[in-house]
Amino acid sequence: MADDSGACQTKNANDYDDDDNNAAVGPSLDAGDIALLKTYGLGPYTEAIKKVEAEIKTHQDRVKERVGIKESDTGLGLPSQWDLVADKQMMQEEQPLQVARCTKIIDAGTDDAKHLIN
Repeated sequence: MADDSGACQTKNANDYDDDDNNAAVGPSLDAGDIALLKTYGLGPYTEAIKKVEAEIKTHQDRVKERVGIKESDTGLGLPSQWDLVADKQMMQEEQPLQVARCTKIIDAGTDDAKHLIN
């Protein structure tokens, strides 16, 4: 045991049967078996809930289309929620925070210019 310090204490003899890998495939499922598996685990209200969820989704899409809301990943709020006067006052009173610094511009002057920031 002193020679095996740090060695793996579990052994995998790898004495598996080759027949397990080549196990025979069971009989194929017929339409009745597939229908049974689809309904297994479904509650009495599952279909009604799915219909209502689809209806809600269509109504949400209609509302978004009519209002003109587009989801964006910029983190900006809606223009109706902006407080430009308070933001301008805050910018005059406080020092702006430095978020990043541009360290290098690759391919400057081209349309494919890339900026390295820290």
